[in-house]
Amino acid sequence: MDDYNEIKELLKPRRDIKASDELRLKVIRAMERKNRKQVVRKCVFGGISLSAVAAVLLLVLVSSGMSAKEFLAEAVNAFGDTEEIEMTVEVRTRPLENFRYIDINEDFVTHHIYISESDSLMRWRIDKEERVATGSGADIYTWMPALKLGLHLPESKEAKVLGYMATLLSPRKILETELDNCIGGKGGKYTVNKRGDDIILTVHAMPQGNFDNPYLLNSSIAESENIRRYVIDAGTKRLKSAAVSVISDNREIPVLKIISINYGQHRNDICRLADGIRYVETDNQPVGLKDLSAEEAATTILNAFTDWDEAILNKVMMKELSDLSYKEKFSGSRLISIGHSFTSGTGNSIFVPYMLELRDGTMQRHNIALQKTDYGGWIVVGGL
Repeated sequence: MDDYNEIKELLKPRRDIKASDELRLKVIRAMERKNRKQVVRKCVFGGISLSAVAAVLLLVLVSSGMSAKEFLAEAVNAFGDTEEIEMTVEVRTRPLENFRYIDINEDFVTHHIYISESDSLMRWRIDKEERVATGSGADIYTWMPALKLGLHLPESKEAKVLGYMATLLSPRKILETELDNCIGGKGGKYTVNKRGDDIILTVHAMPQGNFDNPYLLNSSIAESENIRRYVIDAGTKRLKSAAVSVISDNREIPVLKIISINYGQHRNDICRLADGIRYVETDNQPVGLKDLSAEEAATTILNAFTDWDEAILNKVMMKELSDLSYKEKFSGSRLISIGHSFTSGTGNSIFVPYMLELRDGTMQRHNIALQKTDYGGWIVVGGL
């Protein structure tokens, strides 16, 4: 594509670049630090290769006139920089939903993001009042204050928990991430321009995943046709603003926008956990229902609601979550019908349509989301 060829041409060095002994020493030391902190670095950089970083640096220096030697030295020195950031971000979503979820028909919900990055160790917090998440480079905790229930993820899985929002946790590296996607042929039309002291990056991407059934279309930024716009300071490489829109019915609908971003705003309590929350260890995964089709598993689970049969339900849902979130609503309900299973989007969930008659006589129609565990058993991951 024309934009990709243009970017490749821009990335070609315009001169024979030879690093000084001092610069070589800095790079060697940085690589030694990288090897010692490989796990943390992988979290912070999101898997970005050094070649992708160099490509970004060269792209910027073409526009800025800065020499590669100066720019690379600046980047190596920046590995140890400390960055304290506060952001206010508006997202079309529901207050209690996960951070990946968007809905073009919902109102904007305010998210407060706090980031502290030092020596490649990043601490962060995202708070939208009814759902909070925080991480420190190894563990992630997310909780819902109204339910007094939270989850502990023992490994760093920002992208799984936050979806696109994980990109905002390292705003200085957004340009690197997006250009790495472009160079890696991961789709989308990329346009990079320089306007005054700003780098303007625009990305027009098509939805990722399989949408033979459009159920999850536009339910996340990745699972939508979207336009992402970034304004980055060419000198500091700091993000100045960002906005994301979803294309639906030939309309561009804003779904995410940074309202404010402030640097140097220090907070000591980024990773502080809320009092009075019970945190469930996600390693303690239910065993699931084995040797059943998705439709058979869904039927077994939904029929168990009638008498709230914990011998079945504790195999497919974490007891703490089901007791707090589902028992009051679904206990005593009656299964009316089950449909044919289907897949949609990027995940590995199987969806089964169902209709329940609730205890008060009202009908609920939805799609129960099932996944198989590593041991081959079906568990419930959504749709209730």
